[in-house]
Amino acid sequence: MKKSGSVTIFVCLIFICISALICGLLESARTSGARLYLQTAGDSAIDSLFSRYHRALWDNYKILSLESESDEKISELMLSYMQPYIENSGMYRIQNPQIKLNKKISLSDNGGMYLEQEIIDYMSLGVFESVFEGSPDDLWKDIEDAMSMEKITTDYGLGSKEAIEVEKTLKRLSENIEKQEEIRSKMKSAVSAQNISEIKKLCKDLKSTLKKVPDLIKKYEKKADRMSEKIREIENKNADNISKLSESNREYIDGEISKFKEYVDKDSERRIEISALAGLSESMISEVEELESDIESLQEMMEAEDDEEQDYDIGEAWNNLGSGIDALTVMRLNFKYGIADEEKEEKLKQVKELISDGIFSLVIPENREVSNKSINRLSLPSNAITGGYSGRNLAQRLLVNEYMGTYFADFTDDIDTPLSYELEYILNGDTSDRINLENAILKILAIREGLNYMHIISDASKMQSAQELATVISGVLCLPQITLLIKFLIIAVWALVESAIDLRCLLSGGKVPLIKSRDDWSADLDSIFDILNNNSLREKEASSRGINYEGYLKMLLYIEEPVKRNFRMMDIMQLDISRSQNDFLINDMVYGIEADIGCGAKRLFSEISFFSEEFVGLDSGYDMAVKVEKIY
Repeated sequence: MKKSGSVTIFVCLIFICISALICGLLESARTSGARLYLQTAGDSAIDSLFSRYHRALWDNYKILSLESESDEKISELMLSYMQPYIENSGMYRIQNPQIKLNKKISLSDNGGMYLEQEIIDYMSLGVFESVFEGSPDDLWKDIEDAMSMEKITTDYGLGSKEAIEVEKTLKRLSENIEKQEEIRSKMKSAVSAQNISEIKKLCKDLKSTLKKVPDLIKKYEKKADRMSEKIREIENKNADNISKLSESNREYIDGEISKFKEYVDKDSERRIEISALAGLSESMISEVEELESDIESLQEMMEAEDDEEQDYDIGEAWNNLGSGIDALTVMRLNFKYGIADEEKEEKLKQVKELISDGIFSLVIPENREVSNKSINRLSLPSNAITGGYSGRNLAQRLLVNEYMGTYFADFTDDIDTPLSYELEYILNGDTSDRINLENAILKILAIREGLNYMHIISDASKMQSAQELATVISGVLCLPQITLLIKFLIIAVWALVESAIDLRCLLSGGKVPLIKSRDDWSADLDSIFDILNNNSLREKEASSRGINYEGYLKMLLYIEEPVKRNFRMMDIMQLDISRSQNDFLINDMVYGIEADIGCGAKRLFSEISFFSEEFVGLDSGYDMAVKVEKIY
């Protein structure tokens, strides 16, 4: 039996299935579109947020950064920038967006690494001329080598002061011996004149002179011990420095040190003979006392001369007294000793001390007053340094170095800011302008001393002049080693005087070549003592060749510890901008953000009433999340 049927139901079922599939595909595509829309909204919001860079920080220092005190404030701002996207989401039906900050990078994080990165990014856009010719690392190796060498030889040169003190005590002993001889000569004259009272007085003088010998010997031994101790101190102090010297400089230093040791060896030989003089002086005093007994006997004879019963010959007694004086032991020094011109040697030390102790007042230009400004560092970034810094390559370090010279002031700029000497602060980190300037001056002085010292020892004519002056001061009769030690002192003082003149030139806005030629030299050896009379330095002629004061500061900043340097830069930025914005804090400056953005979205195609029952197992909405990140 045939049965009749209709395809309508079958077609409807097929249509429903196909429609459900299509709606599901459309809903899936809409969901992907909604996620992309949310990502676009989030990216637009964070871009808009980062367009709110701090204007003053950019204008003054070319640093882009977002000022924000809290994560909540950042989230609120981003939500406000997303709101137009939410309101006009259309078929994407996005609602209830939420923002969670996963990471907020501040300029001061990781040792100021992000501040550095901003500096590098900006400075890479320009062309700048570095103060360094060639590799700065190689140059600094040469400079440090020169500084170490100058320091070592200066220590030994100043150690010559101990040796000279030894020679001075020997000279005092020699003067005592000369006085003994002078008294004996007078005693002989008094015998010839038969002046008994004069002879008695001269005996007392001779005994008094002899009694001073042990004290003079003790002073000598004390000075000699101090010299030996000083040499050990210098050797221990400079052992590491000597090992770091270049081979040629180490050979030179070893040769110079050996001369110092030769002096010590010679003095050891002299010491044996000198120590024996203490016992000799005692026996000589006994001889004088016996002579005094003879004088007393002679005086008694002279008083009883009119007594005819006395049987004696006064003339013979006078002859015996003269023979007794001739028989007195003679004290001698059978070695070389002393220096010829103590006054000039003393002046060398005075020049050294005057410049070393008073360098600040000597080099500041007369028309300038030193700033006495100071700051409170309690709220500054450097009061809470963070770590995590990673190093930079040579090109990046040079860019940071040039940036500091471009955007921070130094003494020669003479500006009115919270700290007038900004580069000096970045270099030294003290709260006082004056102290920062003093420390900067001392550091530049050390560089110039080392390089000037190297110039002197490489210039044959200057070394000859130093040798001639050393010979004049020491004299031809002293130990040759003393002349060499005094030459050390002369070279050290000469290099120091020249360095002080260099510094005065730099602080006056002039230039000084790093490596000098003979034409660049200012201080004559004959004129280095003028500073004691004038208490001032000679003026240096202006030169277009060389590096200015800022350049020397940048050289020093190149080797400054990067984290300290970065935070001190931020200190200056905060101090400067705080003048117009009291609540400005570098720690509030945001360099980068990473955030998660979540939201809800309603289904569209799965909620069409005709098909809603087919999707009854699905929720009416779902959640989406995207990640956004941004750095300047």
